Amino acid sequence: MVKRDLIRNIIIAVLAIVVISLLRVFVLSTHRVTKGQANDYIHAGDYVTFNKKVEPHNKDFILYMVNGKEYTGRVIADEGKSVTAMDDFLYVNDKPVEETYISKDKSAYLATVSPGNFFTDDFSIGTLTDNKQTKIKKGQYLVLNDNRRDTEDSRKFGLIEKDQIKGVISFRVYPLSRFGFVDVD
Repeated sequence: MVKRDLIRNIIIAVLAIVVISLLRVFVLSTHRVTKGQANDYIHAGDYVTFNKKVEPHNKDFILYMVNGKEYTGRVIADEGKSVTAMDDFLYVNDKPVEETYISKDKSAYLATVSPGNFFTDDFSIGTLTDNKQTKIKKGQYLVLNDNRRDTEDSRKFGLIEKDQIKGVISFRVYPLSRFGFVDVD
C-alpha cells in the first residue's frame, strides 16, 4: 500500500514538473523588472510573468526586444490608428485620450520645472517614422513608458514590430506582498 502511494506521488510530481516546464517554454515566462523598466504599476525587483500567446491591446504592459536588450512599456495604439502628442496631451485618431496612469508622475514633474515645460515632448506617427506613414500599420505598436521623460520607447526606437514583442505582462509572482494580476490603469 505504501509503495503504491509512493509511486503514484512520484508520477504526479513528474507530470506536474513536465506540465509547468512546457507552460514556461511555450506560453508563460518570467522576467525581473529592472530600475529602468519600473513604473507605478510594476516596480524594480518585481518578478512578473509574460504571456507569449496573447495579442497586446491598448494599455497592456509588454516586454519587447530592441537590439538584443529587453524593455517594458505600455501599448498606446495599434493598427490603423494615428497618434499625436502635443503640449502634454495625447490624441489617438484626433481625439484626446485620458491618461490617468501618468497623472501622478506628470504632476510631480511639472511642479519642479518652470512654466512652459512639458512632461511629454511632442511627436506624431510621422515623426517616429521619418514621415513615411501617418497611421500605424498592421503588426506594429506604439509603445510608451509611463515615465514620459524616459524616451527609451517608440520615441527612440520607432514603432515596435509584433516580432519584437516577447509577451504581454500580466501577473506579478514576487514580491508576495503584491502577488497577483498587474493593474494597467
